[in-house]
Amino acid sequence: MSTVLQNTALGGEIPAEILGADFRCFSAKDVALACRRLQTAALEPQVRIAYLGSHTLEPLPDYVTVRNACDGIVTRHMVGQFNQYFQCVLDEQSELVAFDPNLIFLSLSMRDLAPSICHEFGLLSDEAKRQESQKILAMISEWVAAAEKTTNASLVICNFCVPERAQIGIADLKSASGEIEFYLRLNIDLLHLLRPIPRAFLLDLDRVASRVGKSATFSSQMYYLAHMEWQEPLLPELADELARYVRALLGRTRKCLVLDLDNTLWGGIVGEEGPSGIKVGTGDPESEAYLSFQHQIRALKSRGVILAIASKNNHDDVTEAFATRKDMPLKLDDFSAIEINWNNKQESLLKIAENLNIGLESLVFADDSPAECALIRQTLPEVTVLQLPPDPADFADLIKRIPEFETLQITEDDRSKTRQYFENRKRRDRQRMFGDTRTYLRSLETKVTVRRPSPGDVPRIHQLFLKTNQFNLTTRRYSRSNVARFLSEPRHELYVVDASDHFGDMGTIGLVLIDTAADEPSIDSFLMSCRAMGREIETAIMNSIKHVYLTPGRVPALRAVYVPTAKNSPAKSFYEKQGFTLVESSPTGAKTYRLSASDAHLIDCAHIDVSMGERSDESKHDSSLECGG
Repeated sequence: MSTVLQNTALGGEIPAEILGADFRCFSAKDVALACRRLQTAALEPQVRIAYLGSHTLEPLPDYVTVRNACDGIVTRHMVGQFNQYFQCVLDEQSELVAFDPNLIFLSLSMRDLAPSICHEFGLLSDEAKRQESQKILAMISEWVAAAEKTTNASLVICNFCVPERAQIGIADLKSASGEIEFYLRLNIDLLHLLRPIPRAFLLDLDRVASRVGKSATFSSQMYYLAHMEWQEPLLPELADELARYVRALLGRTRKCLVLDLDNTLWGGIVGEEGPSGIKVGTGDPESEAYLSFQHQIRALKSRGVILAIASKNNHDDVTEAFATRKDMPLKLDDFSAIEINWNNKQESLLKIAENLNIGLESLVFADDSPAECALIRQTLPEVTVLQLPPDPADFADLIKRIPEFETLQITEDDRSKTRQYFENRKRRDRQRMFGDTRTYLRSLETKVTVRRPSPGDVPRIHQLFLKTNQFNLTTRRYSRSNVARFLSEPRHELYVVDASDHFGDMGTIGLVLIDTAADEPSIDSFLMSCRAMGREIETAIMNSIKHVYLTPGRVPALRAVYVPTAKNSPAKSFYEKQGFTLVESSPTGAKTYRLSASDAHLIDCAHIDVSMGERSDESKHDSSLECGG
């Protein structure tokens, strides 16, 4: 089974007329033509998707293929045999297992699962309805368990659409155990069933169908003709929804939203109208539209998106506006990077990326000016540009629709992002106060805990594998199923790293994965968040690894590999600095290293307090470790 997701397309390029195109403008004919173009392009897939269900699923896979290609993501798919969704995951020799999907999409029809619910609901007793519901949930639970056993895939399972009209009409809403209530309860129970399963995700088909309109979504005629539940109007919307899971699975989530101010966060120009004259708040339609937009931006912050400002303005005018307009939901402290000046916007964006220590590809830039948006598209093509529509009433809805900030799960580290980057600003300010680096590092009072993870760490570990680029020695993108396996199997030993300092808790900032299959274990992955770079934490982590494996003579040597990428040059000399000896270099630039137990020594980083065991904020540690010196 595969272990690593591809983050870049291989073997060719997505045709120019598809890459970056607006999928909403594609007709059914356009989708068919685009699919044929993609098939002839001979592209290596980044994600393999299997479609299983109890009803006909074509042509949804074609729509999903094209929708992802518009985002620069190459997918390949297979469709399981009709109504064989259970057999596919039970048979370890099945076509599904051979296909080795990264994602399995499952859609089940109530007409097939429980015909009596669809046709005789009013004749069923409350107990019969309850039994049907429990039977459906038990079957899905068994299917998930089987799929987890035979595949490494993430599982995306559709819920059930509430009927457009109840069988007994409006009286259903006054009936105990009514039909509408049955579907709502079933969907809630399904949500609760899947939520604690790390690899299983619910796709809210009922919500997607409601956006399209259920009369436009379902066709009894097509169901009876071809066992096809969905009509064409649903397919683009459903493909867009599923593409959000694909983007998140690949770690394509953007980290930072950079906002203009005038006619973006508020109506008018603050330098001309003054703080009291800008439009935001209550009392008139325009002000309320900007108020709604600011609320939506705050909601992004709450899910871990970093906020930044890039505005051509006088700094004092902006500061006064944020200080005096108490009716604005957003405050200046909500922004982790602020560039308010008269420089070109591309200069401001470059400065923001530098200050946050993130790549340009992590930025989404939102501005009302077509000229500014065109300039950024031309000069900084890595940045995702979001040109706001003419009417501010549409701003908030646009932010809700964009897929760039989708993530499979929001972790505590996500919720702490703004605080952590604010604390990083304080660290940079402190660094300027000291004349030398060593004094500055000692003043931080950094504490590091290297520990074995628990199942609750899986979402954050998965994030680190997907998103960490700069200090990542191999950049292997492991799936959630791989992470869960690393925690349970004896072959791999996984360590996560928590850090804190004088300014606050930095959360889980790194991990090390050791493959112990050989007599000389190898470091499969060694990675650390960019926000922890520049203070020798990586050396403290490696000292801990040496302490566990080499200094007690547990193994004769450790092996390690550095695989160069376009972004991980900050880590290229890491192993040499840690005392490893270069064993082999490949034509691709990959380097293999070895460190014997007899040559291993801890490197001085005495300004860091290192513990092995539990998190530093928990009740105990297994042991303490001198960090050299």
